[in-house]
This record gives sequence, structure tokens and C-alpha cells, in this order.
Amino acid sequence: MKRVLLLGICLLGVLECSATVLRLLIWPDYIPQEVVQGFAAQEGVEVVIDTFESPEEALAILRAGGSQVYSVVVIPDCCVLELAREGLIGPLDLEMIPYRANLDPLFLYPPYDPLGIYSVPYLWGTTGLAYRSDLVEQTIDSYAVLFDPQRQVGPFLLLDDMRETMGAALRFLGYSANTTRPEALEKAKALLFAAKRRARGFSSSTEAIECLLAGEVVVALVYSGDVVLASDPRLSYVFPAEDGTLWVDVLVVPKDAPLRELAHRFINYLLVAEVAAAVSNYTRYASPVAAALPLMDPELFLNPIVFPPAEVLARLEYLLDLGEDLQMYEEIWQALKAD
Repeated sequence: MKRVLLLGICLLGVLECSATVLRLLIWPDYIPQEVVQGFAAQEGVEVVIDTFESPEEALAILRAGGSQVYSVVVIPDCCVLELAREGLIGPLDLEMIPYRANLDPLFLYPPYDPLGIYSVPYLWGTTGLAYRSDLVEQTIDSYAVLFDPQRQVGPFLLLDDMRETMGAALRFLGYSANTTRPEALEKAKALLFAAKRRARGFSSSTEAIECLLAGEVVVALVYSGDVVLASDPRLSYVFPAEDGTLWVDVLVVPKDAPLRELAHRFINYLLVAEVAAAVSNYTRYASPVAAALPLMDPELFLNPIVFPPAEVLARLEYLLDLGEDLQMYEEIWQALKAD
């Protein structure tokens, strides 16, 4: 991975010149430029943004020295406790983040960070099935369109996200997406290898949306906000009968991060109601900042894809930290991607 290799090579140079530069590692196109510029002007600093394409890439960057380069990192919720155990992130100084009071209480002590000390929520969403309603005559209501050859409705893509894609396979088989039962994982492995042979490959969620709009595939596992951002009436989004994922992308500060105080001020800035609303309006994902909701685009706030009703949310599952058992997932995923 060229970016990770270059990170290690450039590490010392970056550290030497980072006195007034806040470096942020985040998903592509996941923060509006005016929000970045607003903080830079407020603090009199420069903000440099680097991006990653998958959770696995983000973790690789941090483990390759990025924890000493980036002041703030956006990572998936299920990675929080794993990175804390590895000593790559440390507890936040919550007294430096007073606008944490703006958060919806649902996100204060979540299962992925039970004490609420390592992370602050940035955006949240769901994972489900997107499909071209004009190209598919059948009802799409199950992961079977990915995993059952008899119910496949056309060409499809698998999501390049280990926990989400393996979780979908496990749910289809009747297990939790967080199961650590070896027999369940072996069944999921067989299912995924079979699906890969029929799929058009793996892609990011945004790439999947592009392929759907181009008609290259008719269904894909995607993140909710990418469907909303596309704003195309030909696209539909459903939660499978086997249920889906409720996820939160969170802000963390690496343990050895430069400019830690500035990093905390940046996180606090993102929790200001007006700023959080601007982030949500731009990305089309839901904000965890309750104070931002009245300031959001009403069309977004009233969209059930962005803010599912309570009865739907109650069915969704967080992807949890699996500790040492995560290795079983990683071995299956590596074999799947290498095959």
C-alpha cells in the first residue's frame, strides 16, 4: 500500500514541520471545505486532510506510524476499543470538549465505547441494500440477492468492508454479525467464497453507487448516506429482513498525536450546532448532535433513510469489538480477498 509506505518514509519530516498544521485522517469527501476553513481561520492554523478507502486501510495507516502524524482521525465505531488496546489511541480530555453536551444521549455511552472516553461521534448511518428499482422487477428484501444463487436478481457488488460484508453473510445464516462461533464463521466463509465467484467484485460504497447509476450492477451493499447523496429516483434503499447495521463514525485522538490540545479544540468545534448541521447537510449522513437537528436541511431531517423510525432502529445491530476473536474474521477476509 503506497500511502502507508510513504507515511513511514515521511514521518520525521512531517513531525518537524507540524507545529501549526493539524492533520486529519478521514473518509474521502466527508467534511465540507468551509467547515475546515472556518476552524483554520478561527485558530490561525492550517488543516491538512488525508483519506482512506476502507476501515482496514485506516488501521494500517495508524499502525504504520500514522498515530504520530495525525492529530485527529475518523474511524468506524467497532475499531475504537481495538485501537485503545493497542495503545494507538488514548482517553480524551472531556473537559476540553464542552460542546459534547450537544450530543443526543444515545451517543454518550455507546456499546463500542461504554465509558465514552476514547471517542466522540461524528456522523452515523446504516448499512443496507441499494438497488436499481427500474432494472429489478422482484422485491428486494433479503441478503439472499447476494448469497442465494436462486434469488440473485442480476449483477451485484460486495462491499469492501470486512465487518459489514461478513456481518451480512452471518445475518443471512441466522447469526449475529458479532458472533465468534467457529462453526458460524466457517459457514459464512463458504457463503462468501461462493458469492465472490458470482459477484462483480468488491468496491467502496461510493464506487458501488456509481456502478448502480451506470447500470453495471443492479444491487449492492452500501452505506445509507451515499444513496441519499446520489439523489437519483432510480435508486432504492432497504433494510433486509435479516436486519442491518447501525454504525457511527467517530473522532479519536492518537495517543502520540502532535498538537493534542488543538485536536481537542477541533473535535469541540465539530460539535457546535451550526458546524454539525453543515457537516450533515454536506455528507447527507445523520448528525449525532441533537442541537444541530433544527438547523439541518428539512428534506434531510425528514428522510427515513437518514433518520430511520424508532421501530427500524430497534432492529439494527452495532458491530462490536471482538477482541482476540477478530483474528478469525481477519483470516477469512484475507483468504477471501487473496483468492
